[in-house]
Amino acid sequence: MAEVTLAIPVFNSGAFLDDLFACILQLDPPPREVVFLDDASRDDSLARLQRFGASGACKAPVRVLSNERNLGIAGSYNRLAREARSEWVQLLDADDLIVERDFYRCVGDDLDGGNGLVIAALQSNANLLHIGAGIVSRFVPRRLPRWLPVLGSVATRAGVLYRREALSALPFPDPAYPGSDVVHLLQLRRTQRCAFVRRAHVRYRIHAAAQSGQARDYSLYRDALARFDLPTRLAHRFDLWLRQLAQRIIR
Repeated sequence: MAEVTLAIPVFNSGAFLDDLFACILQLDPPPREVVFLDDASRDDSLARLQRFGASGACKAPVRVLSNERNLGIAGSYNRLAREARSEWVQLLDADDLIVERDFYRCVGDDLDGGNGLVIAALQSNANLLHIGAGIVSRFVPRRLPRWLPVLGSVATRAGVLYRREALSALPFPDPAYPGSDVVHLLQLRRTQRCAFVRRAHVRYRIHAAAQSGQARDYSLYRDALARFDLPTRLAHRFDLWLRQLAQRIIR
């Protein structure tokens, strides 16, 4: 089994759970463990997670946790990172899916290669994003330069595997803001070697409730970029402009 905790925050995610459960069950090899965290959902998500965990259908041990009050996405990510028992943590959003059955075999060499971060490629149900990411990812090197944008263009945050000790030392900024996941990853990339795995994919689904399908205020993100060097600032500002253009087309 891969030494990865597959950690999944859940909030009112009932519409996505059947697909998510099927995705987890097909993984071979499975992760070391699967940890769900229900963030005070108002639907039946927690009950369904508990039934899935109790069913024994999963090849990996399953833990189901719950927050007494809603912590938000960053708070849930940080709690999951603390709860993980494996060397590596993958924070998979409940509406995203791991594509390959042998996903953890695809990334296995890079997990053992002295990296602190391993990033899988992106697929999407949005044709423009799917095609664009597929084309651009062919030119992304396996060993990622620190300045190169990846999240939102060729990868999604759910496709990042974090070495747990690095994630514990640098939690996600809370409260989260649009682009805070990119800034967090850039901060980690300052000290952690990062690998991009083109043959492993996470499917990022755009739907009516998805934040990427809505207008977003990136002012805090632009302010945060000012802390980085000039190549990083320029590359990420241009990348943001491209992504906003694509979002307007998708909407």
